[in-house]
Amino acid sequence: MKKRNSNAKKIAGSGEKRSIRSYGEMMLDEMPTCVGFSARLNMLWDLTGIVPSLSDGRVLAVLSLNKTWRENEVRGWLERDLLPDRLELRNMVRFLIAHLDETADELRWEAFILFGVPIVSSPIEQNLYRADEERRRLAARIFAKLTDQYDIAPSSYDADTVFQRCLALMHRFNIYTANDFQAGHLEPFRHYLFPN
Repeated sequence: MKKRNSNAKKIAGSGEKRSIRSYGEMMLDEMPTCVGFSARLNMLWDLTGIVPSLSDGRVLAVLSLNKTWRENEVRGWLERDLLPDRLELRNMVRFLIAHLDETADELRWEAFILFGVPIVSSPIEQNLYRADEERRRLAARIFAKLTDQYDIAPSSYDADTVFQRCLALMHRFNIYTANDFQAGHLEPFRHYLFPN
């Protein structure tokens, strides 16, 4: 019994040595950007096929679905990784998955759109995921080419964050195959993926 009490004292004592941070020190001023949010949301819009692509007027088509939305809000959601209000996101996801499959899990879709892989596995059926596999392989090649060409050290970036940025930028530039990626894309990709 004495041994157990001495261990408890050691544990309690070790906690006292740590400095306790105040809530105010730990507070964020604003929510961090969910990198890749827009790409994942656009992917869901793409899967439903109810509005045109981003380059063919998606923003205006989405605006026509809900008269309370403003253009700058919708652009933020579809182009700049800005999150809508959570209730708005839930309603949008419910609307979109209703056009996909009756068995789709709206909570899983919502979590996936917010956080992406690897935090939440993709809710897309395996065959649809395979269709996107070529784009993911291309993103990996772009990523490797940039780090090699510009001598970017692996310790200088978070690989998952940069990979998600790469997928998001590919979506914005309509890059889905190797032929879509041109030499002129290298510099914009470098600045967006590795801003420092």
